Parts: sequence; C-alpha cells; structure tokens
Amino acid sequence: MFTQSFQSGSHIFQRYINQQKDQYSRFPDRPEKQASIFVVIPCYNEPDILTTLNSLADCNRPEENVSVLIVINDAADAPEEAVDQNISTLESIEKWQFHNPDCFFKIQRIYAHALPQKWAGVGWARKIGMDEAVRQVADGQLADGIIVSLDADSTVSPNFLHSIERAFRENPLSNFYTIHFEHPYDSPEISSAIREGIIRYELHMRYFRNALQWCGYPHAIHTVGSSFTVKASAYVKQGGMNRRKAGEDFYFLQKLVLLGNYGNISATTVFPASRISDRVPFGTGAALKKWVSGGTELYSTYSLEAFNHLIPLFAKASRFWSMEKAEINAIFGNLNQALKSYCENTQAMAQVLELKRNCSSANVFEKRFFHLFNAFWILKYLNFAHETSLSRMELCTESVKLLYNIGIQSDINAPIGEILGIFRDLDRRVQSGTDG
Repeated sequence: MFTQSFQSGSHIFQRYINQQKDQYSRFPDRPEKQASIFVVIPCYNEPDILTTLNSLADCNRPEENVSVLIVINDAADAPEEAVDQNISTLESIEKWQFHNPDCFFKIQRIYAHALPQKWAGVGWARKIGMDEAVRQVADGQLADGIIVSLDADSTVSPNFLHSIERAFRENPLSNFYTIHFEHPYDSPEISSAIREGIIRYELHMRYFRNALQWCGYPHAIHTVGSSFTVKASAYVKQGGMNRRKAGEDFYFLQKLVLLGNYGNISATTVFPASRISDRVPFGTGAALKKWVSGGTELYSTYSLEAFNHLIPLFAKASRFWSMEKAEINAIFGNLNQALKSYCENTQAMAQVLELKRNCSSANVFEKRFFHLFNAFWILKYLNFAHETSLSRMELCTESVKLLYNIGIQSDINAPIGEILGIFRDLDRRVQSGTDG
C-alpha cells in the first residue's frame, strides 16, 4: 500500500524530521527490513510488556511489513527501581526476540534515558517513537506510512493489525482512526472494588463521548492513547505528537480532527489493562488508584443538562452564516445563563461574527465554527458551568437519561455493567467520521 517509492512525497517527512531534535535516545536495534506499519509503545517501569508483545505476535499477519517501536523511557529524577525495571525490560525484550525468530514483526527498542524532568513522560515517549517512524518513512522514500499508538499494558484482538491495514486500504483519503477499546474486568484476579472502578471509569468516557454527539458536536471521538492510528502524512501536517506528561492523546487527536477524513475502527478491539498505576497523573491507572483509596470522583459526571444547553448553539451551526448581527445576538442572548456567561467571557459571539466575515459559504463557515467551538472549548465550558451554577450528577443516572434522550430504554436500577454494555454497543456502531 505504501511501499512504493514516492520521492516528492518523502520531502514532507524529511522536512519534519529536520525540525526535530532528539539527543537523548539510543537505538539498540535497527530495522532489518523496511516497514510501513509502525506500532509505537511507550514503556516506563513496565513489568508486563511481554504480554503485549505476545498479543501482537498472535495477530493475523497483515500484507505490509510491521515494526514495533518500544520506547523505554525514564526521567532524570526517576526512582532507582524504575530505572532498574527499564534495564530489565530492555533485556527481556531482547530475549523475547531471540526466542521468537519467526515472528512476522521486528522489534526496535529505543532507550530514552534520563530525560529532562520538565518534559519527561508518556507524551514525549510517544513522540520519540512516532518521530522515529516518520524518519524511517522518509529514509525509505515511502509514499506514506501507518503509525499505530498502543500502550505497554494493553492487549489486542487477533485481527488488530489486519483491521487497521484494511481501513486505510479501503479508505485511502482517511487521515486517522480511533479504535474500539474495552477494559477487561471479568477476570477472577480483579477485585470487586477495582471491577466497579474500571466500569465507572469507562462508562464516564463513553457517556462523555455520546453526550458530545447528542448535543451536536460533530467531532465526538474517544481520545485514548492506546487506541488510535494515524497516517504519517497526517501526523507531520499537524506538527507531530506533543510532549505533555499526560493528556497527550486528547490534545493530539483534537488537532487531527481539524484535518477531517477520519473514522472509527470497530471491527477489532484494544484491551487496556484494568489495574492501579501511578505512571501518569491521570488516566485509567490513576483513576483506579484514587478510587480504591476512597476517592469519590467516579461516582459522578457532568450533568446532561450542561450538554443540553449547547444544543441551541450547535444545532444547524451553518445558519449563522446567513444571519444578521441582531439575529445572532438574539440567539446568544437566549442561551442558558451559564453558557451565556461563558460565551461572554470567551468573546464567542465576536468570534462568530469575525468568522462569518471570512467564510465564502455556509459549509465553510460550519466547518470552521467547530474549530472555534471545539472539544477544548466545550470542556472548559463544562467545568465553568459546574463551578458556577450546576452540580455534577450521579454517573448511572445521567447515563440512563442520555440513553432515553437518544431513544434507548434502560432501567436506572440495572447493574452498572449492563449500562456500560449498552454504551459499548453504541460506540461499536460509530464507523465513519467526517470529511471535515
């Protein structure tokens, strides 16, 4: 698919690589053959990386060559035991390669040791691996490449790589895909407390995405670092991965939606680990750590009322393009008070008027409208509303309310796992994205 030489196209990759500076990484392994699918796995103080490798090795082999880039990383101030684990990980991966000589993919270890504390973390590690993938696309003068983002504690369905390859092959204009994920929680090794915590955490994520879609936001996607894949060309067009210590996936994917042409792969599944972790300040592991320590955050979520207030603003956004200023002013003036105040604080109406003057059509206006009123804007509004006038509400109650509003009947007293199952089914139905 991408293995043909494309000299002129490789210039965008080389130009990007020339702008990056990485003086901290060492590369014990170099690719033995050219790949065009790159699975990038950040790895810090991770004892279970071989589980992930075994899961990938059990995958159906795709047509394209695959390289797995594992970025073993730590900060300059990392605890000694974490550095020791990283060294052990380097050795265990080498042994795994030796004992699996017929594996269809080759592993490339990248050792990013003693990174400056200011930026060290999962974002920088993910960036190091993805940038290296781009470097190999450029060196091979490929037309493009596929970069797959995975985590070191995740497993995948056997059709994982094949489904990704097929998605890009069948939709050559696509820039990126999110991938269906499910936290495994039925193992007898998982305690009842962790089981409830992980169900609540995932339900919150799925409630949030579906509430965004329900209120009219067109780019309602999951932003999970272990569950997306992107073309190398789209990666460099949007400036590559950021170096955030956490939340790098959210910020990066929200940049990607601006390109349009994306979708969701629901034919396969990623299984992020259901375990306590302190590797990043938030995310699955951090949320579970707080939960088992007595935290109450997972009991509640943003109220559906707050999303409902966005509907008059988002519904038929293109209509603003043909409106006079007085009509637009009337719509903003009739918004819920919390949303109205937030719009005033962010000068939203002035931005809409400015956008209106600079767009040649209603379609162009609507596209750019949601570049302004994007997921960052919505998240800040939700926090503002719940700090000033609304209260966070019980998670299951709001989830069942949302289901009712989209035409699905569910019992408020149903087991929480059953409610999560309904939302998983909803998210599996999300196939295509937008042409942006």
